[in-house]
Amino acid sequence: MKLGLMMVLTPDLAEAERFYGEVLGLRLADRAPNQLIFDLSGTEFHVFGCAQPAPAHAHAASATTICVFEVPSIDAAMRRMREQGVIFLHDTPAENAPGGFRYAAFHAPGGNVHEIMERLAPS
Repeated sequence: MKLGLMMVLTPDLAEAERFYGEVLGLRLADRAPNQLIFDLSGTEFHVFGCAQPAPAHAHAASATTICVFEVPSIDAAMRRMREQGVIFLHDTPAENAPGGFRYAAFHAPGGNVHEIMERLAPS
C-alpha cells in the first residue's frame, strides 16, 4: 500500500486557496467548483469544500489526522508564516528525538491543524 493523496475539508475554498497557495507556497494544479488540487512534489493534496469547520479539539490529546509539511528551516518558516498571520500552537518548535525532526503545529482554514517539520542532521 502507498499513500494515494492527501485530503482536507474546509468551508471556505477561497481562503484555502490563498492559505495553501500563498502562505504555504503550494502550487495549484487544478480546480473544480468544490475542489482545489495542489501538487506536493508528485503527491496530490485535495482541498474540498464542506458546510462546517472542523470541531474544536485538544491538539495532541484528541485523535485527529494532521498534514505535516517539511521545510528546510523551521525557524525561518515560522517567522515567515507568522508575518502572514498564521497562528501557531507551539511558541517554539518541539523536537521528536527518535524521529530526528523539529515540528510546530499551526491553525489552517476550516478549523484544521497542520504542522511544519524540519529534519535534523544525523549526529
